[in-house]
Amino acid sequence: MKLNITPMPRDDLVAARGLSQQVAAPIPGAVPATTPASSAAGAGRATSENSYMEFEAKSARDGAWYDVGTFLSHRYLDKGEPEVLVRFAGFGPDEDEWLNVCRQVRQRSLPCEASECVAVLPGDLILCFQEGKDQALYFDAHVLDAQRRRHDVRGCRCRFLVRYDHDQSEEIVPLRKICRRPETDYRLLQLHAANDLAANDQKETSVDPSTANAQRVAASALETTQQQQHNSDVAMAVLASQANVSQPVKTL
Repeated sequence: MKLNITPMPRDDLVAARGLSQQVAAPIPGAVPATTPASSAAGAGRATSENSYMEFEAKSARDGAWYDVGTFLSHRYLDKGEPEVLVRFAGFGPDEDEWLNVCRQVRQRSLPCEASECVAVLPGDLILCFQEGKDQALYFDAHVLDAQRRRHDVRGCRCRFLVRYDHDQSEEIVPLRKICRRPETDYRLLQLHAANDLAANDQKETSVDPSTANAQRVAASALETTQQQQHNSDVAMAVLASQANVSQPVKTL
């Protein structure tokens, strides 16, 4: 049973995803769970699959989320809701499940890099790695609070208070246990745009010290020249005024 299986950390499932696709390849009609995507949904991921959109699915057996290896088939229920037969990455055919597309399948959550902690805010829906006595799985959770700390050589040292949706338990977790939703990509784009704008403004306003010194010397020389010219003009004016004064006529 999947309940008794402790999955690998989410960052290590990339290799397992490739293995599961090889197992599912002989099945007719099987569709890989990675489809080309023109959007930047995978921006910031440290994998070689940034040009593909990946999916994750919520197992009906334990309520945890797993990476989708392959979509094997699909069908429609009487209510018209679509379902897909999913093979989870890293698992065999015995673990295949029929899942509701609208409620149990979604775009894959993104592991957070150290610089992406700013995109995780209170109130956010996240996918969080919960470690228990018998299992360690990924569950939906909401961020209640964020304690920002200065980063060091070890990376991000921020801490987040989260509440798991399935059992309402609360826990303080580091960033490495959090996967953010792709909907938060716009925050990183805005942050990068603001940083680029600030860098450009600083570059435009900053002046090389040697250039600034030359400008000061030139300005000082110009000011000295203007002052000398002014003094010369004043002297000429005084001489001219003295020359125009009539001398008294001497009489014998």
